Amino acid sequence: MFFKRNNRTYLGKMPGEDRQVIRGGLRIFIVLVLLVGALLTAGGALVYHVERSEDLARIGASEFNSLDLQTSAIARELDHIVADVLYLSKQNELTLLLDTGDGNAVRDMEREYMELARNRQDYDQIRYIDASGMERIRVNSRDEQTAAVPEDRLRSMADRSYFKECLALGRGDIYLSPMDLNSENGKVEQPVRPMLRIGTPVFDSSGRKRGIVLINYDARTLLDRILSTNASSQGVSMLLNRQGYWLLGPDKDKEWGFMAAKTRDVSFAMERPDEWKWMLSRERGQITTANGLFTFAMVRPLAEMRQFSMRLRAPAIQAPKDMTPSPYFWMLVSRVPPETLAAQTRTLLFKLYTGGGALFVLIAFGAWHLALAVSRRQLYQEQLVAAAMYDALTGLPNRKLFFDRLEASLALSARYHRRLALLYIDLDGFKAVNDTMGHEAGDELLKRVGMLLTGSVRKSDTVARLGGDEFVVMLNEVTNLGDAALVGEKLVSALRAPFPLKTGPAAIGASVGVSVYPENGASAELLVQKADQAMYASKHKGKNTCTMADSSRCADA
Repeated sequence: MFFKRNNRTYLGKMPGEDRQVIRGGLRIFIVLVLLVGALLTAGGALVYHVERSEDLARIGASEFNSLDLQTSAIARELDHIVADVLYLSKQNELTLLLDTGDGNAVRDMEREYMELARNRQDYDQIRYIDASGMERIRVNSRDEQTAAVPEDRLRSMADRSYFKECLALGRGDIYLSPMDLNSENGKVEQPVRPMLRIGTPVFDSSGRKRGIVLINYDARTLLDRILSTNASSQGVSMLLNRQGYWLLGPDKDKEWGFMAAKTRDVSFAMERPDEWKWMLSRERGQITTANGLFTFAMVRPLAEMRQFSMRLRAPAIQAPKDMTPSPYFWMLVSRVPPETLAAQTRTLLFKLYTGGGALFVLIAFGAWHLALAVSRRQLYQEQLVAAAMYDALTGLPNRKLFFDRLEASLALSARYHRRLALLYIDLDGFKAVNDTMGHEAGDELLKRVGMLLTGSVRKSDTVARLGGDEFVVMLNEVTNLGDAALVGEKLVSALRAPFPLKTGPAAIGASVGVSVYPENGASAELLVQKADQAMYASKHKGKNTCTMADSSRCADA
């Protein structure tokens, strides 16, 4: 309490006021404690529900993203096998054998089969079986040992279901067997080897069906890719067949239950009947039960392979989507166990209790301002991340994020021996749009260019804005240099068309430079430099042109 003495102010107490100060202070203290307690209780409950919902949403989104990556990995792997099968069906030596019966063609075919088997260690067998069901050529590849089977050891496959079903197909159609375990003399091989058989009929020059070519694919490669793609997920990956049996699961002893009579009742469908029934009712979804969070997607490998076959045979025609889904499917599932979800809840509750206790000790208002400060800090950090990684105008990845993705993609390309392409794009005529139509029109044009580029490539590719009117496209996987060249020409053609803006149509063009890993360099800096140089070469050629690095125009690539 303040009082005056000699015209000076002192801090102290007036006589007889001690009890009143104590009673008043106590009332204020009680009111503050009750108010802070109410605020903390209500705030804690609200924060719990919001954070709990956001945690579940983040986990769910992460699981869906992981599932999408796994589905793409499956499609890419199967497409490679389809391409090899179709190549074998059109082999020159095979056509010669079918048309003339030339025995030398058999030896040439064997050599090519062996070379393919050596390049793909997961091809267990490659065979040509004639129309009678007799093996004419068989190459075995096991434990890095590849050999052609002598003629006197070739066998008749006429009674095998895969031969009959494959032979009944039409030209260019694809046969895919169910995934099962490789058996020898009626016994499952140990250690187990999951197997897929992929084939297609073959025809002679007169159009007569003369047999099939068939690849026995060691599906362990496919299952390993599913697991490696799911490494960042909190869920446990599972692959189920259409009967609900585990092809891949958390318990190795429960996999392949349909292969033996004593394990016929061991399946996901029988252990989780409610979840399985719900999954069968839709192609893709997510469900939370007492058994955890299940994220699933129905994969139709045969439909995907047949569509890919159609695209290979008629690349100018978009393969139609099946009007009636193929009955052949796998169910790709990721399960986050209830223990993991409960641990998230316990962690959240622990944070709330400790934080609330600290806030209670420090008394209401100061703690409340601290909570607000923490919230503002989190939002500020998120804004900093967005500003650091994405272009503010177009929403595309900026230079930093692009180079991060490029380094990661180069590492994957080097590991899996794949090609990667960069397309460096500089807009022609953009300055004229800015000068004549205004900067707002220029900004609108840059946004539309970003949307056009994004819509012209695959979801797995990256479109980034490096600054000004310069863009770059990273094609994560290209089969050959010609593929990158075709994309470059396609973008040049698309950017040549007028863009409808609010102020009127704007006509621009683009100079494109293309570099390819590993042909044009093994580092990010060198690939970008090569693409940039190729882009300037396009400028010097008269603009609206695509040029390959260390080459001429894309059309010549």
